Amino acid sequence: MRRKTVIFIIAGAAFLISGILLLILIPQTEHEPDEIVPPLQDSEPGTLILSTYLDTDSVDMMPLNGKSYSLQIDRTETEYLKFDLISEDTIFLGMQQIMYTIFSQAITLVHLQPITENANDDQLALYGFNDPVLTWRVNFSNGTSAEFALGSRLAAGTGNYVRNTADRDVFVLDSAAVNILLIDVEYIFDIFFFPFPPSDERYETWSMIDYLRLERPGEATIEMIRRSLDEWLDLPVGHTRYRISQPFTAEGNEQVIRNILMEPVTHITPERILEVKAPDLSIYGLDKPSRLTISAEGWKGTLLIGNRSTEHRGRYVMIEGNDAVLLDPHGDYSFLELDPAQLRTQLTWMHNIDTVSSVVFELEGVIRTLNIDHPASTAGGNLNGRLDDKEIGETNTRRLFASAMSVPSSGGTDTPIPNKTPDYRMTMNFIAGGSQTMEFYGINESEYLMVLDGISLEVFTTRLQIQINLLEKFDILDADEDLPMR
Repeated sequence: MRRKTVIFIIAGAAFLISGILLLILIPQTEHEPDEIVPPLQDSEPGTLILSTYLDTDSVDMMPLNGKSYSLQIDRTETEYLKFDLISEDTIFLGMQQIMYTIFSQAITLVHLQPITENANDDQLALYGFNDPVLTWRVNFSNGTSAEFALGSRLAAGTGNYVRNTADRDVFVLDSAAVNILLIDVEYIFDIFFFPFPPSDERYETWSMIDYLRLERPGEATIEMIRRSLDEWLDLPVGHTRYRISQPFTAEGNEQVIRNILMEPVTHITPERILEVKAPDLSIYGLDKPSRLTISAEGWKGTLLIGNRSTEHRGRYVMIEGNDAVLLDPHGDYSFLELDPAQLRTQLTWMHNIDTVSSVVFELEGVIRTLNIDHPASTAGGNLNGRLDDKEIGETNTRRLFASAMSVPSSGGTDTPIPNKTPDYRMTMNFIAGGSQTMEFYGINESEYLMVLDGISLEVFTTRLQIQINLLEKFDILDADEDLPMR
């Protein structure tokens, strides 16, 4: 598993490195020599350090005009490669791909162009090593360390001078590598969205999200809250872990929510910084973006989602509060086309029989009442029920109540509530007081719009379902027969 994950991170880093080339980062301190220093004649490319994450524990980055920080491998994790970013004695979350790329570049300096062997003090000053742009220390797993310094930019602008501080040989590090090493610490821990490990049998990262809101231009806003386990267990049977609050109030279908919303959301991974302080966000579709806000274990953030890229593979995104345009090359954003009705559980009306005192049915002009006698109010101590004034026993009572509750929605609809009397109505009265009323309005020959307490649920059920679930059961009970299990 670890090997596969590391391969994935390396592949992501390859995308990142090419994107970093487009960055305009913090200006470097200028210590340019008066002339271009030519490379040594007939000299082979040099290597200052060639290490890997397997034999290196951390890298300490010490820029001249910026905050110092450390990238430390978290070896408590065995399923994937993870870094901690430590700055000013505080551990920050950060974009793992960027941290991996900086770490890898800092511990690998090969094929360098040699400039001077055994440079004297004047030469080192000329190359900017009296006030290096950056100094960094590589800490190896065996307890030793090595320190390196980045000097002035070459007059030709093709890179910076670099050296191991333990000797006086000077080399040139190309601009692409320099840009990676000089990424400001603010970018590293600010530009990230979902700081989750990969989801597998050990990490069900989708279940970490306790709040989600998806706002889409021209489309319905989706908002949902994930109940705590204790809250959910205290609710009547039929309630689910997810409560949908927009664009309607309903119980969520956990399996559907996981598959078509939560899983894609937790795998959003911006990998490339394309532009900082972009003067025209409309180029990326980020002037009027979709907004995805989540809360996960105390962390809350909003991702701004723009257009699909025509130049690169992926989609343009930004982190709210940060001015960098990012590219997510691998994310699945199909949830932007989501019909909210897909997320709701099919059971539209759910209460536990233990909380209900009666259900009044108004069907085809006939009123029938199921009165529920609970153990505390009966001599025998067993739940009983009466259809109107006729006792029907506990089993029939429970089965009739289940039929009243089991009215599945068949699909979503934007049909407004008709200005007429509903075709069917069911009112549920509670032991603790109060009631709820579900009304069914015919919108065509085979479908009913479902309305709860005067508010449209924006879903429909079928006439056939109503007839099977209720009307036929009344006939069975009137004939003194027992209701079937289903």
